[in-house]
Amino acid sequence: MSWLYLASVIGAGFCMGLVDHRWRLFAFRGPRVALAVLASGFVFFLVWDLVALEIGVYGRGESPAMTGIELAPHLPLEELFFIVFLCYVTGVLHGLFGLLLRQRESVRR
Repeated sequence: MSWLYLASVIGAGFCMGLVDHRWRLFAFRGPRVALAVLASGFVFFLVWDLVALEIGVYGRGESPAMTGIELAPHLPLEELFFIVFLCYVTGVLHGLFGLLLRQRESVRR
């Protein structure tokens, strides 16, 4: 049992949080909206994963870097953290692109 992959996802999420905090891109710009977006994205992708697992589109891969803890058949613990990370990164990138576009517009004026 290894916690390497889970620790990596959590560490990357923490680093993304530092970027978000520094430039107020997503969760630190509007926490309520960010929480709603994260929750809806999490539910969407969790359902997506469960349906894909049920119909056999994909299954759990074996890796020595994973904990081996399954919350459902072929649904590793790490997947939940990865889904949150994926949604968070998307929100931060959306905020970043918005910031860059606003800066670009202010330079043009």
